[in-house]
Amino acid sequence: MINQIVMADTKLFLWLNGLHNDFFDFLMLQLSYNTWLFLSFIVLLMYLGFRVWNTKIFIGFFFCLLAFGVSDFTSSKIFKKNFKRLRPCHNQVLKDKVHLAGKKCWGGKYGFVSSHAANSFAITMFFWLLLRRYYKKMGVIFILPFLISYSRIYLAKHYPLDILGGAILGIIISYAFYSIFIRLIKNYSSVPQL
Repeated sequence: MINQIVMADTKLFLWLNGLHNDFFDFLMLQLSYNTWLFLSFIVLLMYLGFRVWNTKIFIGFFFCLLAFGVSDFTSSKIFKKNFKRLRPCHNQVLKDKVHLAGKKCWGGKYGFVSSHAANSFAITMFFWLLLRRYYKKMGVIFILPFLISYSRIYLAKHYPLDILGGAILGIIISYAFYSIFIRLIKNYSSVPQL
Protein backbone atom coordinates (compact mmCIF):
# COMPACT_ATOMS: atom_id res chain seq x y z
CA MET A 1 0.00 0.00 0.00
CA ILE A 2 2.74 2.48 1.02
CA ASN A 3 4.80 1.52 -2.04
CA GLN A 4 1.81 2.14 -4.31
CA ILE A 5 1.27 5.59 -2.77
CA VAL A 6 4.97 6.45 -3.19
CA MET A 7 4.93 5.22 -6.81
CA ALA A 8 1.80 7.26 -7.60
CA ASP A 9 3.38 10.29 -5.91
CA THR A 10 6.57 9.86 -7.97
CA LYS A 11 4.59 9.44 -11.18
CA LEU A 12 2.59 12.63 -10.49
CA PHE A 13 5.81 14.45 -9.61
CA LEU A 14 7.47 13.44 -12.90
CA TRP A 15 4.45 14.62 -14.88
CA LEU A 16 4.23 17.99 -13.08
CA ASN A 17 7.99 18.51 -13.13
CA GLY A 18 8.04 17.73 -16.85
CA LEU A 19 5.79 20.67 -17.75
CA HIS A 20 8.55 23.21 -18.25
CA ASN A 21 9.81 25.98 -20.52
CA ASP A 22 12.20 28.94 -20.17
CA PHE A 23 9.53 31.39 -19.00
CA PHE A 24 8.24 29.01 -16.33
CA ASP A 25 11.82 28.29 -15.24
CA PHE A 26 12.24 32.00 -14.47
CA LEU A 27 8.79 32.36 -12.90
CA MET A 28 9.10 29.31 -10.63
CA LEU A 29 12.54 30.40 -9.42
CA GLN A 30 11.03 33.78 -8.51
CA LEU A 31 8.10 32.17 -6.69
CA SER A 32 10.41 29.91 -4.70
CA TYR A 33 13.28 32.25 -3.89
CA ASN A 34 12.21 35.89 -4.28
CA THR A 35 11.70 36.94 -0.65
CA TRP A 36 10.41 40.39 -1.68
CA LEU A 37 7.43 38.80 -3.42
CA PHE A 38 6.19 37.14 -0.24
CA LEU A 39 7.06 40.17 1.93
CA SER A 40 4.95 42.36 -0.40
CA PHE A 41 2.12 39.86 0.01
CA ILE A 42 2.40 40.12 3.81
CA VAL A 43 2.42 43.94 3.67
CA LEU A 44 -0.80 43.83 1.61
CA LEU A 45 -2.41 41.46 4.13
CA MET A 46 -1.29 43.69 7.01
CA TYR A 47 -2.85 46.69 5.28
CA LEU A 48 -6.15 44.83 4.83
CA GLY A 49 -5.96 43.68 8.43
CA PHE A 50 -5.24 47.18 9.74
CA ARG A 51 -8.37 48.51 8.01
CA VAL A 52 -10.49 46.12 10.08
CA TRP A 53 -8.56 45.39 13.25
CA ASN A 54 -6.76 48.73 13.64
CA THR A 55 -3.70 48.36 15.93
CA LYS A 56 -4.86 44.91 17.12
CA ILE A 57 -3.52 43.61 13.81
CA PHE A 58 -0.01 43.90 15.27
CA ILE A 59 -0.94 41.46 18.05
CA GLY A 60 -2.45 39.22 15.38
CA PHE A 61 0.73 39.49 13.33
CA PHE A 62 2.77 38.44 16.37
CA PHE A 63 0.67 35.25 16.61
CA CYS A 64 1.03 34.79 12.86
CA LEU A 65 4.82 34.97 13.26
CA LEU A 66 4.61 32.39 16.05
CA ALA A 67 2.63 30.11 13.72
CA PHE A 68 5.27 30.66 11.03
CA GLY A 69 8.12 29.86 13.45
CA VAL A 70 6.49 26.70 14.78
CA SER A 71 5.60 25.62 11.23
CA ASP A 72 9.18 26.16 10.03
CA PHE A 73 10.72 24.37 13.02
CA THR A 74 8.29 21.42 12.85
CA SER A 75 8.66 20.93 9.10
CA SER A 76 12.45 21.23 8.95
CA LYS A 77 13.66 19.94 12.32
CA ILE A 78 11.05 17.29 13.14
CA PHE A 79 9.46 15.96 9.95
CA LYS A 80 12.46 16.08 7.61
CA LYS A 81 14.88 14.68 10.17
CA ASN A 82 12.56 11.81 11.11
CA PHE A 83 11.06 10.83 7.75
CA LYS A 84 14.32 11.29 5.78
CA ARG A 85 12.60 11.18 2.40
CA LEU A 86 15.09 12.30 -0.24
CA ARG A 87 14.18 15.30 -2.33
CA PRO A 88 13.49 14.31 -5.96
CA CYS A 89 16.64 16.12 -7.08
CA HIS A 90 18.72 14.03 -4.63
CA ASN A 91 17.08 10.75 -5.64
CA GLN A 92 19.63 8.93 -7.83
CA VAL A 93 16.88 6.78 -9.41
CA LEU A 94 15.32 9.96 -10.85
CA LYS A 95 18.64 11.63 -11.69
CA ASP A 96 18.14 11.69 -15.47
CA LYS A 97 14.38 12.30 -15.34
CA VAL A 98 14.05 15.51 -13.32
CA HIS A 99 14.12 19.05 -14.64
CA LEU A 100 16.24 21.41 -12.52
CA ALA A 101 15.47 24.98 -13.59
CA GLY A 102 18.26 26.30 -11.39
CA LYS A 103 20.62 23.53 -12.56
CA LYS A 104 21.36 22.86 -8.91
CA CYS A 105 19.68 20.97 -6.08
CA TRP A 106 19.49 23.71 -3.44
CA GLY A 107 18.28 23.03 0.06
CA GLY A 108 18.78 20.12 2.40
CA LYS A 109 18.85 16.47 1.47
CA TYR A 110 15.35 15.61 2.69
CA GLY A 111 11.98 16.95 1.60
CA PHE A 112 9.06 15.59 3.64
CA VAL A 113 7.35 17.88 4.51
CA SER A 114 7.85 21.01 2.41
CA SER A 115 8.77 23.99 4.59
CA HIS A 116 7.83 26.38 1.76
CA ALA A 117 4.32 24.90 1.70
CA ALA A 118 4.01 24.72 5.49
CA ASN A 119 5.16 28.31 6.02
CA SER A 120 3.28 29.96 3.16
CA PHE A 121 0.05 28.16 4.08
CA ALA A 122 0.52 28.96 7.78
CA ILE A 123 0.74 32.70 7.09
CA THR A 124 -2.01 32.73 4.46
CA MET A 125 -4.38 30.64 6.58
CA PHE A 126 -3.88 32.92 9.58
CA PHE A 127 -4.80 36.02 7.59
CA TRP A 128 -7.68 34.24 5.88
CA LEU A 129 -9.13 33.27 9.28
CA LEU A 130 -8.59 36.81 10.51
CA LEU A 131 -10.18 38.57 7.53
CA ARG A 132 -12.63 36.16 5.87
CA ARG A 133 -15.69 37.75 7.49
CA TYR A 134 -14.71 41.25 6.39
CA TYR A 135 -13.67 40.70 2.76
CA LYS A 136 -15.92 38.63 0.49
CA LYS A 137 -13.26 37.24 -1.84
CA MET A 138 -10.56 36.60 0.74
CA GLY A 139 -10.05 33.05 -0.56
CA VAL A 140 -8.12 34.51 -3.50
CA ILE A 141 -5.08 34.92 -1.22
CA PHE A 142 -4.53 31.15 -1.37
CA ILE A 143 -3.39 31.48 -4.99
CA LEU A 144 0.10 32.54 -3.88
CA PRO A 145 0.84 29.60 -1.53
CA PHE A 146 -0.52 27.22 -4.19
CA LEU A 147 1.83 28.73 -6.78
CA ILE A 148 4.77 28.67 -4.36
CA SER A 149 4.01 25.04 -3.56
CA TYR A 150 3.78 24.12 -7.23
CA SER A 151 7.12 25.85 -7.85
CA ARG A 152 8.73 23.42 -5.40
CA ILE A 153 7.58 20.47 -7.52
CA TYR A 154 8.56 22.25 -10.74
CA LEU A 155 12.07 22.86 -9.37
CA ALA A 156 12.39 19.17 -8.29
CA LYS A 157 12.66 20.05 -4.61
CA HIS A 158 9.50 18.20 -3.51
CA TYR A 159 7.03 15.50 -4.39
CA PRO A 160 3.30 16.35 -4.36
CA LEU A 161 2.82 14.53 -1.01
CA ASP A 162 5.61 16.65 0.53
CA ILE A 163 3.59 19.70 -0.52
CA LEU A 164 0.28 18.31 0.74
CA GLY A 165 1.82 17.33 4.07
CA GLY A 166 3.41 20.76 4.46
CA ALA A 167 0.20 22.60 3.58
CA ILE A 168 -1.82 20.55 6.09
CA LEU A 169 0.81 21.07 8.79
CA GLY A 170 0.89 24.84 8.21
CA ILE A 171 -2.91 25.10 8.23
CA ILE A 172 -3.27 23.13 11.49
CA ILE A 173 -0.58 25.15 13.27
CA SER A 174 -2.03 28.41 11.97
CA TYR A 175 -5.52 27.49 13.14
CA ALA A 176 -4.17 26.71 16.63
CA PHE A 177 -2.43 30.09 16.94
CA TYR A 178 -5.43 31.92 15.48
CA SER A 179 -7.66 30.29 18.12
CA ILE A 180 -5.32 31.45 20.90
CA PHE A 181 -5.25 34.97 19.44
CA ILE A 182 -9.06 35.19 19.23
CA ARG A 183 -9.50 33.98 22.82
CA LEU A 184 -6.98 36.54 24.01
CA ILE A 185 -8.64 39.39 22.09
CA LYS A 186 -12.15 38.41 23.27
CA ASN A 187 -10.98 38.43 26.89
CA TYR A 188 -9.37 41.86 26.72
CA SER A 189 -11.19 43.79 24.00
CA SER A 190 -13.89 43.54 21.36
CA VAL A 191 -13.55 41.73 18.06
CA PRO A 192 -14.27 44.06 15.10
CA GLN A 193 -17.80 43.86 13.74
CA LEU A 194 -18.86 43.93 10.09
